[in-house]
Amino acid sequence: MNYHKKLSKLSNFRSYKPDKVLSLYLHTDRSHPDQQRGEWKIALKNGFNKLEEYLNVSSHEELNRLRSIRSKLEKYMEGLERNLPRGIVIFASIDSNLWESFELQVPVQTNFYWEERPVLQELQSLYKKYPLTGLVLMQQNQIKILSSVFTVLQDMETMEFDLESEDWRKHEGPSHMNASLGKGAVKSAAQVDHYQERVKMNQHRWLKSLGSILDKKAADHKWDKIILVGDKEEAELLNSSMNKQVDKIIQKNLLNEHEHAVIEKVLC
Repeated sequence: MNYHKKLSKLSNFRSYKPDKVLSLYLHTDRSHPDQQRGEWKIALKNGFNKLEEYLNVSSHEELNRLRSIRSKLEKYMEGLERNLPRGIVIFASIDSNLWESFELQVPVQTNFYWEERPVLQELQSLYKKYPLTGLVLMQQNQIKILSSVFTVLQDMETMEFDLESEDWRKHEGPSHMNASLGKGAVKSAAQVDHYQERVKMNQHRWLKSLGSILDKKAADHKWDKIILVGDKEEAELLNSSMNKQVDKIIQKNLLNEHEHAVIEKVLC
């Protein structure tokens, strides 16, 4: 289930007595100076203990439900401990079997809420800063399309414009020019020059067709933000060929860099 569907579900959710919803925001970033010794474990324990102390006085029925959630959540955290994200957000209730988790690579401030409805404001604020984003990395007739939300990679696809078929196709394996030139030995300088000339001559036409492809992908993925990364002139040509709004153009060549490094450089 994607973010928008999860948010819609959570926004319309309401519990009924004696059931309640735990909304947990937990700071787990090991690179942060305050998290070098597993301080998140202490914060998690203290947060639950405070809620249990309050419910021990006000409602034993709610206390039993909170303890059930605590047991499930602690097991969940044990499973994540070796590969913790920077932040975790969880919404859970017992009677309605609600359990929605978000493992984020962005900073989260630790907070506990025990209410009838999920407390979503902090998650929504984070989403405004790190929305579902389409990153289009461009280099001549090759592109890499990344989908990211909360700076977490959701999907990746590499495409290449085939000069022989004059169409965009998914590209399998590492990107390199000789693959486009065809099978055989190392190509001569004349063949390379001829290939690059053909690339330049066809650029306007294939960028126009790429614009339609990206418009459809933006609609299918429900991107809230689009960023083009590559040669400025090529990116502006592509932008003019798209109906969807492009939010930013970054003049860098990042096509062959690791996807997670690209997201870190562009979105963080």
